[in-house]
Amino acid sequence: MADKKQHIVITGASSGVGQALARFVANEAFSVSVCGRTEEKLKQTLADLPSNSVYGESFCVTDAKHTTDFIKRATQKYGNIDILVNCAGLNNVRKTGIDTCHSELSWLMEVNFYAPIRFMKAVVPSMQSRKHGVVINILSTACLFSNPSIAAYTASKAALDAYTKVMRKELRQDNIKMLSVYPGGIDTPFREADRPEYLQASDVAKAVFNLLQTAQYAHVHELVIRPQSEENFC
Repeated sequence: MADKKQHIVITGASSGVGQALARFVANEAFSVSVCGRTEEKLKQTLADLPSNSVYGESFCVTDAKHTTDFIKRATQKYGNIDILVNCAGLNNVRKTGIDTCHSELSWLMEVNFYAPIRFMKAVVPSMQSRKHGVVINILSTACLFSNPSIAAYTASKAALDAYTKVMRKELRQDNIKMLSVYPGGIDTPFREADRPEYLQASDVAKAVFNLLQTAQYAHVHELVIRPQSEENFC
């Protein structure tokens, strides 16, 4: 009997790194479950992928019940989840820390911090019982270098960064890998101006895919990937 394909769940797959990663893994030995907030964009992602090994649902990752139900339906379709990649994220507040409203900070924390935790809580217990699993959290170099005018975004990503580092130690005995990826500037449609000198979403997706090819007992804790043009590092 042929080996079961690994089951990978990717959030934020309607655009950006999540979409690019879905395209990478769908053509490999994976069953792929994806979600994204924008229905039309997610439909385009799904249209680009082989239909026999991809499952998708459109919803906002802040919807706790839909998150739980999505994981249940994905598991029913393709079996236990082997890999979770938290790609969904938001950076829409460009203000100084003192000018950032509580509601703006709260929303970024919901999307960038609490939502990934909900996904981890939904999939990690099964990984623990099987003593096998990989969680990859797409963070940001904002966790590593303080930039003005993105205090709320930096705080939300740094919170997930710290949480991931603790979970890495907690889950080591269960043979679960907790990987942190810190991309620098990415040229995405969300930017006000094109930045061709920045990374492409596919560059980050390829780096994430390469992390999945490491040996069983090789655990790459952290990966920083920046455009060559970027200077904001120590």
